[in-house]
Amino acid sequence: MSDKDFNKLDCADQLIRLYVPIGMDDGVKLTIEYFSGFELFNTRPYHNYETWSAGYRVTGNGIVAEAEDLDDAVKLYFQKAGKRT
Repeated sequence: MSDKDFNKLDCADQLIRLYVPIGMDDGVKLTIEYFSGFELFNTRPYHNYETWSAGYRVTGNGIVAEAEDLDDAVKLYFQKAGKRT
C-alpha cells in the first residue's frame, strides 16, 4: 500500500491499484513495457513523416494494449478488460 493519498497518485497508478486487486498470492499481475521502433505510433500532427517513436505495452490476463503515452496505454488496457476509466 502506498504512503501517498490515493488522489496524489498518478492517474495510471490509480487505475492499476483500483482494478488489479491485491490478494494472498505471489506473482506478476500486470506487465508494462516501454519500447521503441520505426513508425510505431502516429498520434500527433507532426508525425506525418517517417520517424522513430516509443510507447508502452500493457499486458495481463490475456489482454494487450499499446499506446504512445503511459496513461493512454493503461486506460486502454482496462477498457479492453471491461472496466470503466
